[in-house]
Amino acid sequence: MRRRIAAATLAALAIPLALSGCSSLSAGGGDAGATGDFPGGEPITIVMPFSAGGSTDLMIRALVPFLEDELDTSIIVENTVGAGGQVALTAIAGAQPDGFTIGVTNLPSTLAYVNEERQATYDQDSFEPLATINRFRGIIATSSTGEWATLEEMVAYAQDNPGAVTVGVDGLGGDDHIFVTAFEQAADVEFTVVPFDDGSEKMTALIGNQIDLSFGSVPTFRPQIDSGNVVALAALDAETVAGLEDVPTTSSFGYDVQWESYNVLSVPAGTDEAVRSELEDAIGAAAAAAEADSAFMEQMTNGGYEFGFQDSEWTNDRWTDLDAQWRELVPVALQGD
Repeated sequence: MRRRIAAATLAALAIPLALSGCSSLSAGGGDAGATGDFPGGEPITIVMPFSAGGSTDLMIRALVPFLEDELDTSIIVENTVGAGGQVALTAIAGAQPDGFTIGVTNLPSTLAYVNEERQATYDQDSFEPLATINRFRGIIATSSTGEWATLEEMVAYAQDNPGAVTVGVDGLGGDDHIFVTAFEQAADVEFTVVPFDDGSEKMTALIGNQIDLSFGSVPTFRPQIDSGNVVALAALDAETVAGLEDVPTTSSFGYDVQWESYNVLSVPAGTDEAVRSELEDAIGAAAAAAEADSAFMEQMTNGGYEFGFQDSEWTNDRWTDLDAQWRELVPVALQGD
């Protein structure tokens, strides 16, 4: 399938990485891990590849107090933004494997390394996943003043007019771009993909009908849905989304496309197994304590999160499966006219 990509907002895909000054990534007591007294009161840093105040940042910061209680130490959340998360992920992969640097390695955004143009110096083998702590559900959204009221209307139009429907994405080769590609294949349609530098630009364009559609996680669109600026045409899932039960699923139309986006915590490859086990157990216990906290769960529910702990084995298996899927879909997503 030939694909159309609008060039007006193309951003550079290969961005040189500058990692100097990340002193906190090597801070911590390596001796504590070696002596079996991990973390021994030494602070732990969680490296966040996203800006403060975003959906992942808010969830991690809400969980941190519970994790601090389990590990009996302080935890610093360090926002390291740049190159679509690549700066932070490079730093995480290269940090001391002593357990004092934990990285937010969300799936599938971390899989951008599959795109060779990104020139990433890390891959799946660079990390040891500890746990998955949340899943984001996804939706297909349009402006409330847009052309279509239902998914069927949009698909019918797109099938009759290849390339006429524009879809905004957060840069080429990102999560939403890949899910757009999967939907195109499932629905036998061809969109014109319009990349933006960030999500706020994309949202402004969607509300203003400068683009027709956008794909993304529920927290991304929920405030605009609640305000009436945006409507959801479908949930990218087999099950309806909590709070949006009236929105049909893509599976109900026969499209086997699910938005799979997970918050994952990992340490650099080579981290001692005993330290990994200590951290995984602590994350599991912290997640259980958080789920028992009504204020925390209210924040999760209102924000469109699906909070819940999955262990390292589950996470590693899911990572492997998504890696294989991305290696098939990324080349298709990036091909142009």
